[in-house]
Amino acid sequence: MARACHRVPAPGIPARPPPRRLIVRGAALVATLALLPPLIGFHPYYVYVLSTAFLFATLATAWNLLAYGGQISFGHAAFFGLGAYGAALTSLAGVSPWAAIAAGGAVAVAGALLIGAAAARLGGAALALATLAYAELWRGIAQNWTAVSGGGAGLVGIPPLPTLAAVPLDLTRGHTGSYYVSLAVLAAALGVFGLMTRSRLGLALRAVREAADRAALLGIRPITWKLASFALSALLTGLAGGLYVHMVRVVEPDLVFGRFFSIVPLVMAMFGGLHSVLGPTLAALGLHLFSELLLHPVAPALHQLPYAVALIVVILYLPGGLASLAKAPRD
Repeated sequence: MARACHRVPAPGIPARPPPRRLIVRGAALVATLALLPPLIGFHPYYVYVLSTAFLFATLATAWNLLAYGGQISFGHAAFFGLGAYGAALTSLAGVSPWAAIAAGGAVAVAGALLIGAAAARLGGAALALATLAYAELWRGIAQNWTAVSGGGAGLVGIPPLPTLAAVPLDLTRGHTGSYYVSLAVLAAALGVFGLMTRSRLGLALRAVREAADRAALLGIRPITWKLASFALSALLTGLAGGLYVHMVRVVEPDLVFGRFFSIVPLVMAMFGGLHSVLGPTLAALGLHLFSELLLHPVAPALHQLPYAVALIVVILYLPGGLASLAKAPRD
């Protein structure tokens, strides 16, 4: 007999709470990562690499959230770039970086609703190509709208994240502050995804993913829920983009709208295991740290090789990703 979690309930059935085991695992992971900076002596380079690893884990989780509803995006760099430019322009206008990052997330949501509404009836390869073209469209706009975006030269002098007066200085200064903010964003993304999978939104997205026509007969409007997943995924991606530009303090079109920020989160999510909560995060941390800390210092030209190998492994040998090996909670 199939497990109850595989059944698509009627819209009126209340969602189940997240399993305690999953909450404990996620909390343990975040707590362990929070203790790392003191253990590595607050080394600026290692703290920065770990911070960017958290951002990629957030991107992988955001991409996984979109895939939860059966939608495939090859253009998530559009939302990352919109969040980055939205935050950069807001911050350069004199607004607090914290509010600027939130503004970047809002800009990304607006961009997601635009493409989501236009491509709501697309799926599979057609949707993937549409999102890829959308990211390229925004890169072209950023390169040519010099008065606003700075053109190909981009924008520089973006303020760093401010020190939090209520927190000890060593924990909010420089890259260490970015570390804990990046970790907090990742924790929020994991929490949102975990709650979503057990909420009515998650149940509706699962129904749409498995049988959109049947879901429509149950009163579930696929377009509405697809737009909701697009917006939520873009929000997390845009927040990561806004935080990123306050870490590197520069933004330019090829950096934030490039295909790297579209393809790498996709690979991380697939390698970790689609629809699992922690799988994409663990894959993102492992792949990014292996690439930047082990491979890049030895063979810089090959530092992106792990992503290619991971994609080949998933396609040929491990279609369920690492989560299928660990028997992680899945739908």
